Amino acid sequence: MKSWPDGGEDLLTLMSESTASHTRVRDSGTLVAAACRPHAVLTGQPCYRNAVVQAAALLHAIIVWQPLDLWNSGLAWAAARALLERCDLPLAMPPKDRMELTDDIATGHVIDVPEIAARLAPYLRIR
Repeated sequence: MKSWPDGGEDLLTLMSESTASHTRVRDSGTLVAAACRPHAVLTGQPCYRNAVVQAAALLHAIIVWQPLDLWNSGLAWAAARALLERCDLPLAMPPKDRMELTDDIATGHVIDVPEIAARLAPYLRIR
């Protein structure tokens, strides 16, 4: 499993590339927690066992925990795509479907990470 080598710092790089220039980090601890979440381990076992579930956990964390003052969804999708790309699993999800999933996560209609992963899975292209 490939991790974020710099924790929240990689997310800061993605933030500069995927959000408006005036976007600021609202809570740096939350940003670091979101970056670390996909690679969490409990009692010696990974909490999220594969790249798709890890991407889903990262997407959920950034959208729900809102570490930025603006554009959390933009960062969430950029981070999830980057995580999947690092694992040679490019995501080809149409904007309409991304918006629908974003809304479902943000409103609390979808709170289960495996359900988010299941909604991402059909849009993965295996290299």
